[in-house]
Amino acid sequence: MSSITIPAIVPAAGKSRRMGRPKPLLPFDGQPLIGRVVTALRLGGASPVLVVTPPAQAAEGPPIAEAARQAGAAVITPAHWPAEMRESAEIAIEQLGRDGPPSGFILAPGDIPGITPEIVRWLLERSAKAPGSIVIPRAAGRRTHPIVLPWDLARQIPTLPRHQGINALMTAHPERVIEIEVAHPELADELNTPEDLERWRRRLRSVLTIRLFAVARERAGRAEIEINLPLPTTVAELRLVLALQHPELAALAPSVSIAVDSEYATDATLILPGAQVALIPPVSGG
Repeated sequence: MSSITIPAIVPAAGKSRRMGRPKPLLPFDGQPLIGRVVTALRLGGASPVLVVTPPAQAAEGPPIAEAARQAGAAVITPAHWPAEMRESAEIAIEQLGRDGPPSGFILAPGDIPGITPEIVRWLLERSAKAPGSIVIPRAAGRRTHPIVLPWDLARQIPTLPRHQGINALMTAHPERVIEIEVAHPELADELNTPEDLERWRRRLRSVLTIRLFAVARERAGRAEIEINLPLPTTVAELRLVLALQHPELAALAPSVSIAVDSEYATDATLILPGAQVALIPPVSGG
């Protein structure tokens, strides 16, 4: 990893309207989500980590600030509620500029459960090799967060038309964009609604939902089953656990065709958190 220190900005002042409660305070693995994000950034090499919270007069403002501090972040509490992520970023950029401009920074929204220290390290390492570039992870076929922005472009954010977000910088400077493919599709998985939250909780409990077809569905008496096992895992390991946890499917487990993310898999195929898995026996059941 590069010895160059790059700070991180975490906008955590969204109003979480669709979720119905503050997303940064949602519990993940025994800690608030904002703590999970801050910890991943710090362990990945970002320093300092600046979290922009709701204003102090908002009910969720002080709890989010306290959770961020406990995880090791510096907290910025604005006097008014930032209208959007861009405004939160502008507030933190202004403070970074006063403290001495860095070469760039990581922008990581406070509601990305899929962030890990490894992903942060990959981004920082790639950024160190290509100073001045916008480094963006790509997961599940699309661009996602966190991203690394060079300082000269960060200073352009306040000058963007008010209807434009930070993504406008990528559109304006495509020659400076570097995409990093990451084998973590969950990084792109959204967390906006209670249904999203339940899907994430099932993933973190290492519960894998498996769709059943043909004779497998007949023997199980249902269209889906759940398997408890640590993820990621291999298809070969899944066959063993399948036979143990669902004896009614034990006879099929050694040879049944298994699809992972809509493609037939080999026993060596890796099953990642959030993968779609199906058992597809011959239609005849033979």
